[in-house]
Amino acid sequence: MGKTILFILVMNNLLLAGVAIVKKTMGNVEVKRKEKIIVVKVGSTLENGDIVMTKSKSSIGITFDDGSRLSLGAKSIFVINKFVVKPSQKKYNVDLELKKGKAMFDSGKIGKLAPKSVKFRIPEGAIGIRGTKFVVEVK
Repeated sequence: MGKTILFILVMNNLLLAGVAIVKKTMGNVEVKRKEKIIVVKVGSTLENGDIVMTKSKSSIGITFDDGSRLSLGAKSIFVINKFVVKPSQKKYNVDLELKKGKAMFDSGKIGKLAPKSVKFRIPEGAIGIRGTKFVVEVK
């Protein structure tokens, strides 16, 4: 019985590790996770701490757990510093960063429940989420 409960807890933690799923890719898209480089494909799970990198003539479409959507264009570097949206526990902490490239963000539940808990960083400042959609480019 104890081994079964332990197994369920371990599997639950593994399943909950992801914060987003890749819905679309075109070209060469990679994720740096800790010290590994992973080639991304449709259905790949993204985690807190992941660095998403699109190459030339490449793009990616991502859907976060709360329904927020992100699209990145070619030659982009994007970091998921933290994505925590747990309405049942009233925990909201979203910290995203576009280091380079072009992004379109459409907030999901977080934009309605706790927009002030969202940080979308760019090299020369940050974008506050007050509406639901925006497009930004960093050269």
